[in-house]
Amino acid sequence: MYFIIELSKKENGVVLETTTSTREEMKMKDVLKGVTVKILSLIIIIALIAGGGYLAYKHFVGNIFGGVGHETVSSVDVVKEKLEVAAELNTGSYLCTDVITKADSKTFKDWKIPFTEKSFIVQYDGIVKAGIKDLTKADVSQDEDTIIIKLPDVEITGIEIDNDSFEKLDESNNIFNPITVEDLNDAQKDLKDKMEAQAIEKGILDIARENAETVISGMLSDYDVQIEWK
Repeated sequence: MYFIIELSKKENGVVLETTTSTREEMKMKDVLKGVTVKILSLIIIIALIAGGGYLAYKHFVGNIFGGVGHETVSSVDVVKEKLEVAAELNTGSYLCTDVITKADSKTFKDWKIPFTEKSFIVQYDGIVKAGIKDLTKADVSQDEDTIIIKLPDVEITGIEIDNDSFEKLDESNNIFNPITVEDLNDAQKDLKDKMEAQAIEKGILDIARENAETVISGMLSDYDVQIEWK
């Protein structure tokens, strides 16, 4: 067994005390120091974790209950995205069957050449569509809990002719001026203009506007929506 001797002296050189320690005691002290350091390290780690958790919790709660600005931007962005996905919104349609009459003659310097007249009467079924052509042009804002959507006005979005419904009611062909495919195409263009005017007269735009409000309100039923028109 080994001893470590420590001496303490006063100024006059007289030994006041002598302390002896065994090697086993020194080892025990080292062990205790190591345990103490480990415990302190563990306490520090726990404190850091707890502190980080508290800050995360505070940040989370702040975003939910205090982050009004973030919530506003999020709601507006979500509404804009839904409108952009919908893109074109057709909310009105008018089914019709119309007849068009076409007649002409060959001319020479604004003078009709005799015996070159041709004419025909044809009938087509068609559908006129109305709605909002581009929902991405809608303006979206928020006033407290209300989402305000300003929509571009409705318009005629398309006119489709059912070629299978074609029916020739009358025809006066001429060997010197025969009826051509171009004549029939021109007739369809005139027929579309006629169908559009008829649909507007029957109130298709008002119907499309009313239906658009209903559809968009239903599409955004999770929000308190106020719809306005530009």
